[in-house]
Amino acid sequence: MTDSKAPLRLRGILRFGERGPWLEVEDGAVWRLDTTEDLHAHQDQHVQIEAWQRGASLLELLWIGPASV
Repeated sequence: MTDSKAPLRLRGILRFGERGPWLEVEDGAVWRLDTTEDLHAHQDQHVQIEAWQRGASLLELLWIGPASV
């Protein structure tokens, strides 16, 4: 999918809640992640992601991987 802005690159801890996965970043911001991918292998881990911003606090996940701490 083409978008006028570059995807966001963020680091944080992947958490799970009632509404699905979310990313907690160091500055305290919380981003809900929209994905069909099973992210449970990354739960409570430091990760880095690339994602399109789709709302004030919603990201469409493109890629996720471990982040060096």
